[in-house]
Amino acid sequence: MPSIKVNNCNFEYELAGKGRDIVFIHGEIHGMQYWEHQIKEFSRDFRCLTYNRRGHKGTEWTDYGFSLVNQAKDLEALIKELGIERPVIVALAFGTTVAVQYAIDNPDKVAGMVLGAWSELHDAPRYMEVWRAASERVAPVLEHEGREAMIDLLRREGGHNIYRVIPKQEGPFREKVIQMMASHPLEHYKRGMLEFGHSVPNLVPRFSQLDIPVLGLCGADDPYLDCPETLANMKNFKEAPSIPGAARYVNWQKPDEFNAAVRPFIEGCA
Repeated sequence: MPSIKVNNCNFEYELAGKGRDIVFIHGEIHGMQYWEHQIKEFSRDFRCLTYNRRGHKGTEWTDYGFSLVNQAKDLEALIKELGIERPVIVALAFGTTVAVQYAIDNPDKVAGMVLGAWSELHDAPRYMEVWRAASERVAPVLEHEGREAMIDLLRREGGHNIYRVIPKQEGPFREKVIQMMASHPLEHYKRGMLEFGHSVPNLVPRFSQLDIPVLGLCGADDPYLDCPETLANMKNFKEAPSIPGAARYVNWQKPDEFNAAVRPFIEGCA
């Protein structure tokens, strides 16, 4: 996997395909691997960039820089250095806040945006107590007992008492989510993710003023559903029908349905 150093951090990334540009941004304690089906599908017709955000597996650990503003600067630097031009940005969960901050800062450099499972955008503060409680359970286990012990904890309690976004139904997909969520540096669970989350302001008023095509969608079983009325005043926003049988990781869990919902939108972005 190639890497590139920008904004004083070394980022793991993937750039695939040719054509107009799409940038994919993962959420918090997530990873670029869950865009696998989108990269395979859209790189046939577009040039697709995805990367592991600051603090996450595969990207260099830094002791600073986790704020939303700085992570938007990370994105800006990656786009510049890799020659990405006026992309459609596809983001999930807390990754949507990075995408939106970038769009607010660079409204003429975004062709359109797909916001998946985007409740963090309108309700970031309520996640903080949940995250803090989860970190108090998870970080000591990782620190003192090791990563396998942390994975065992998530297998027992994930989706129930810790990280409600982990699917409750046993099976290969649940295990993939657990492995992803347990893969990051210890300090990110202890500090990085909380620093990032606490830095997210109310982005909706400024974002709503932008004249950018925006598509929102989520899984019908997502424990944190979108609230499209919060963007009702945005000129070119629309919320797609929720996808049955999918939860937080709608793009990973139901890739064919997700891709079919977003392809016409991406193709229509000038």
